[in-house]
Amino acid sequence: MKDLMIDLETLGKSNNAVIVQIGACYFNRYTGEIGEKFLVNIDIEDACKYGKLDASTVLWWLQQSKEAQESVFNNSTRYSLKESLQFLTHEITDDIENVWCHPTFDWIILKSAYEAVGLEFPFKFRMARDLRTVVDLAEIDVYNDFKVEGIHHNALDDCLFQVKYLVHGINKLTGDK
Repeated sequence: MKDLMIDLETLGKSNNAVIVQIGACYFNRYTGEIGEKFLVNIDIEDACKYGKLDASTVLWWLQQSKEAQESVFNNSTRYSLKESLQFLTHEITDDIENVWCHPTFDWIILKSAYEAVGLEFPFKFRMARDLRTVVDLAEIDVYNDFKVEGIHHNALDDCLFQVKYLVHGINKLTGDK
């Protein structure tokens, strides 16, 4: 599969926000078939060495569901930011062509994190694809047209949800190729 969806859960909104969870999945952009999946929780204390924590985002997290909070903050298996990024890099296949996310958020924060820990960013700039543009052009009402499954604000579950509405949008724009 040549398309990869990435989602981050963070403790901030700046380009160098603290990353606490990374989710990703390969998928077929026309059928919605899901391939390999990836989810890693990051040690918050370690991540704070490389990123900026934003109080308003921490307060926002306190208002999220218990399931979302537990998924991100109470999972016992955590890795350093560098290890987590190395795990993600290891999962990337050579035939990947497109990385779907929110390039003004996930892409920038992820790239900043790779630089902060001294790792090479594994994606070429031409791979970035924007979910919001497809949603806008296809005139999709994401939360009214699609049911959120899994845990909202779990990075992998969010990836799977994003694939669902992205595939719908692509098919709508291309005439269901």
